[in-house]
Amino acid sequence: EESHHTRKMAPNPIAARVKPTGKPIAVAIVVAMTLAGCCTKFISLDMPFGGALPGTITDPEWAKATKERMLAWPREGAPDRPIMLNPMKHMK
Repeated sequence: EESHHTRKMAPNPIAARVKPTGKPIAVAIVVAMTLAGCCTKFISLDMPFGGALPGTITDPEWAKATKERMLAWPREGAPDRPIMLNPMKHMK
């Protein structure tokens, strides 16, 4: 009589062929990122469940006023000029 502890499992044919080397891992990461990007675009930008983008995103006057406010905000730390919130964005 055979016990359930002594039975051997059949080998998994897919797991036997795929080794966890760099290529399958890289492919899996690319596939996961692509799937995440597609889901983000579909759900957030295409809005299949209804809704609209808020005016704070779609109104160019709002964006202009926000930028002006951020640039005019008093900063500390530089003796001759204000410190920008995002200095990389304003590099020349």
